[in-house]
Amino acid sequence: MKTVYQHELLNSFYLWFDNFLVRKGEAYKTYSTDFYYYADERVQNKTVFGSPYKQWVYDKNISSAQVNPVISGDSGAISEGTSGLKFDFDNGRVLFDSDFATGTNISGTYTVKDFNIYIANETEETMITAGKYKTNSRYGRTLTYVPPYDQATPAAFLSLGATTNEPFAFGGYDNTITDVTAVVFAENIYQLDGALSIMADSSEEVFGNIPFTGSPLDEYGDVKSAYSTGYDYGNVASEASGDQYIINKVNVSKISDSSNKVIPVDLFVGFVDFEIYKYRFPRS
Repeated sequence: MKTVYQHELLNSFYLWFDNFLVRKGEAYKTYSTDFYYYADERVQNKTVFGSPYKQWVYDKNISSAQVNPVISGDSGAISEGTSGLKFDFDNGRVLFDSDFATGTNISGTYTVKDFNIYIANETEETMITAGKYKTNSRYGRTLTYVPPYDQATPAAFLSLGATTNEPFAFGGYDNTITDVTAVVFAENIYQLDGALSIMADSSEEVFGNIPFTGSPLDEYGDVKSAYSTGYDYGNVASEASGDQYIINKVNVSKISDSSNKVIPVDLFVGFVDFEIYKYRFPRS
């Protein structure tokens, strides 16, 4: 199937949401930790060392973030590309060539988001009651790697809701109205209130339409080579300024105390409901 309107909206919204929450809320922290070797069948041509945290910051638009992780081995600093070194920002790890010594002592400094950001593939009810998410606490440190690929909290899960085309002007020009929801899982009420407050203030913000080809990460989770000087959401958004979405309305809420009893893990849950406008010719 070809890429359609909803695909581009969700991709564009994901990139905007990630940048807005991290930048506006300064929702990140820099760590210096050891890394831990483990085998990964999905990348058998690589030697993998994982950090204790998922979803490192790679967006240069985030001031003070260590978007170029500093990695060291037994003989000192290791530059990106040396021994095949690549970063997997999503899974919080580094990848080396397959012949790299697994017993090497690897450490590094990198910046981690306060909230992991995901595209939801389940209903809100299932996400809340299933209790299947790993906890990747930002308030403590485990002396091992965080498993790759599993979704981990604290996190925000984004999903599209109803879409309606309303006539706006002659010639088939419509206002496409789409509901987007973020389900936020936090470790404590302070963290949850902070995220909800930041997103509540996003009403009347605009964000650019960024196609799938503009997604910043490659198949390994590293920044694509197309961004030769690094990925900067501000620059990407400026290039898309002629084709924008409008956040018309934002509502935030928290799960009630009675409903909180059905959550099988110790998390605080809130919702951010966005109403997105896009003026377009949907039938052209």
